[in-house]
Amino acid sequence: MKISNTSKQIIIIMIALFLIIFGVSVFFINNTKSFFIGLSFGTIFSILKLILIEKTLNKALDMTGKKAANYIRIHYTLRYFLTFAVLLIAVYKDFNIIGVIIGILLPLPAIYIAKFKNKSNI
Repeated sequence: MKISNTSKQIIIIMIALFLIIFGVSVFFINNTKSFFIGLSFGTIFSILKLILIEKTLNKALDMTGKKAANYIRIHYTLRYFLTFAVLLIAVYKDFNIIGVIIGILLPLPAIYIAKFKNKSNI
């Protein structure tokens, strides 16, 4: 599986943010093991979702307009169901739900950081 340099950069930033968040949380959270598992679970899911988004967009570029729109729409809905399933598993397995949510939301700041970093290199 081949991913773009941008995705690799975002994944590296996500892992760095994961380490920073966990390092800071050690001082504030009593049950760090549960938080670490939740944060790891959410972060791994986010990385997989990022790869899935890239594969979906690359495949959609080879399709015609209406077919590509339907393909993207179906995969968009699938990713929402996967996110729901991850949250459901986290609740069922007693992971720290806050850690899972933070892990799921990690791509947002990672993308902004990557954009800022790439803009400053120009």
